[in-house]
Amino acid sequence: MSNIILQHFNGKLRPLDIASIANIKAYASRIGVDYELIKGRPFREHLTDPCQKVFMLDEKWDEYNDVLMLDIDMFVPYGNHIPDVFSVNGCGLYNPIQQRLHQRLIQWGRGRANAPYWGGAIYKFNRERRIALRSGLGGDERWMDNFNQPYHYEDEGIMHHLAIKGGLIFTKDDIMDPRWCYDNYLPDPATAFMIHMRTKIKPEGPKRTKIENYNELVERGIL
Repeated sequence: MSNIILQHFNGKLRPLDIASIANIKAYASRIGVDYELIKGRPFREHLTDPCQKVFMLDEKWDEYNDVLMLDIDMFVPYGNHIPDVFSVNGCGLYNPIQQRLHQRLIQWGRGRANAPYWGGAIYKFNRERRIALRSGLGGDERWMDNFNQPYHYEDEGIMHHLAIKGGLIFTKDDIMDPRWCYDNYLPDPATAFMIHMRTKIKPEGPKRTKIENYNELVERGIL
């Protein structure tokens, strides 16, 4: 079986989105995998746009072994140090921010400590894991409404709940190297495997538009 990289967007593509698509397409071609941009709201029409990333679990992709879903503000930098993402371990991020969100969800009564929690910028699931996760779909899905608010868990909350329903247990093998989603404002972005474009210039601020931060990295020869 082959592998595929997916991205999702709903609406009119902006310059940063177009740049990310071109960048990730080129990376997909370089490592010899398929690429597809998902548009609209193919998962659940009433859910927010980030929630549509859960569509990566759909049977449509069952011909593929591994499916990688990336946010549309992710970029692969220049350099020969970038491995094939499908050759490394891990399903997603579990950095300090994800750890805090996971704990908050547990305290809220809608999370479990032994179930995987992943950051939403990058998910990588093999076919077996996708089947396990989507086994929790169907029937009464009103529980998804708990996460159907902008910047309130959204796809991360849904994926965690599906992991609980699918009986998945959190292990160190679930966690990807943080260099696969390296915020643009952190030191030495050229050492990253993938760069996540944010509005911050430095960890403590200030902020500017993502496209300005992208253009700076282009000028520095990193992207």
